Amino acid sequence: MTKRTYPEAVQNCVRQCRRVARTALVVVTVFWIIFGIATGFQVEGGIGATFQSFTNLLPWLAIIVLWFVAWRWEILGGLLIIAFSIFMANYLGVFEGNSTEGMMIITPLAMTGFMFVFIGFRIWSAIRTEANQ
Repeated sequence: MTKRTYPEAVQNCVRQCRRVARTALVVVTVFWIIFGIATGFQVEGGIGATFQSFTNLLPWLAIIVLWFVAWRWEILGGLLIIAFSIFMANYLGVFEGNSTEGMMIITPLAMTGFMFVFIGFRIWSAIRTEANQ
């Protein structure tokens, strides 16, 4: 394993920010997946109805894919999470003023996306500064 040459303070900042961003995204993902499954149980028919209401769960399963992308490539993953947040805000009618709940759903996702973008750019700038010295 190669030793990183950029300053220890940058390494600590990146390490802490990664931990917060990844944990926040896991919490948001698990919450919305459980919520999507629970809404399937509200429909009469038990377990079979849960599979019929798979459309409630499908958008939130996309977050798992985005989480894996953000884990490996912070900038790309963060931008995709932000784009997903904007898509979901449009889908839920937040821009038309129809859904306050939609805004509460989208805000944590967008904030997490911005954290990943910050981490990626912080690493990139530290490496670039080190290379220029």
